[in-house]
Amino acid sequence: MDVFIITSPLQYICALEAKQAYQSTENILVYIEQKSDIGKRQMQAIFDDKEWSHVLRAGRDNRSFVVPKLIKQIKKLSQGKLDRFFYSEYTAWRSKLFIRNLDFQQHIFFDDGTMTFFDYYDHMEPREVFYRPRLLNDLLIRLQGCKPIGRLGFFDNTELFSMFEFPNCSIDYRENTLSVLKNRIADQKNDVESLSLFIGQACIDEKGHLTSRDYLELIKETAASVEDTLLYIPHRTETAALSEELKKIDKLRFHQSSFPIEIELFMKKLNPVHIFGLSSTALYTLSKLYPHAAISILNLDLHKIGERNNRAQEYLANYFAQRTEEVSLNSPSAPA
Repeated sequence: MDVFIITSPLQYICALEAKQAYQSTENILVYIEQKSDIGKRQMQAIFDDKEWSHVLRAGRDNRSFVVPKLIKQIKKLSQGKLDRFFYSEYTAWRSKLFIRNLDFQQHIFFDDGTMTFFDYYDHMEPREVFYRPRLLNDLLIRLQGCKPIGRLGFFDNTELFSMFEFPNCSIDYRENTLSVLKNRIADQKNDVESLSLFIGQACIDEKGHLTSRDYLELIKETAASVEDTLLYIPHRTETAALSEELKKIDKLRFHQSSFPIEIELFMKKLNPVHIFGLSSTALYTLSKLYPHAAISILNLDLHKIGERNNRAQEYLANYFAQRTEEVSLNSPSAPA
């Protein structure tokens, strides 16, 4: 039996792709519920319990009690016969506690957006040992019949299932081709609206990230650069105050998603022909789903966007530079 754990809409999309790619038929989904209202609505819109043999729901609080309970439920449902563990958030405490207390034949690590880069290059490639002792938490874990994490080394049975490319990957790798989503988009050919799209950025005004002042100025400049209107889809963590300011921008069409953006576009029959953004994972996923769309990554100074976003943006910039060359060569107007 396989176990999947997800904490966000994108992770759920990746879990569905993994379920098909690995032909998982007997499975348990551990669903860590969203806190934000938008996140909850998006998960409700795409979630289908018929996809899973068993669904275990849990909140994000009281982890020292919730996670041991989930571990016991999994042991009971699987009768100890566990095959694969599909998870994201490599250094997450709950994932490590699952791995310490459940005996899996293989660990499949899938994407959590561009966080995958940091998880792979900072932790997986160097085979980092996880050690995060918590005296009280560890005591509570023991009292509930589970083993605390302690020192947990890298598992050689780990495989990376990712939509991103990792040259000379040091662990087993399988590409996430997003075939489930691609097949749904391919079925939709008529009555679509072609448009320019700006993908909202997460963490605006948070420490080490872009300020709302700089962000608003960036959106204004982008909206002014397009011929018609610019469709803006906010990140699910965007504040209401920031959204209200964005709605005042000329030539901007504010669009609140009911679904994750990868699903929202084909559900609402929107066909992006030009996509703008900073370091959002959706820049990458949409480039795979809409290969003929032009992609523009808007560069900002490191001190404005944050060190982590800068690393992700550098990867995306290199990828899209190569992609632009390939699109040009494959274009019908390209010289023979």
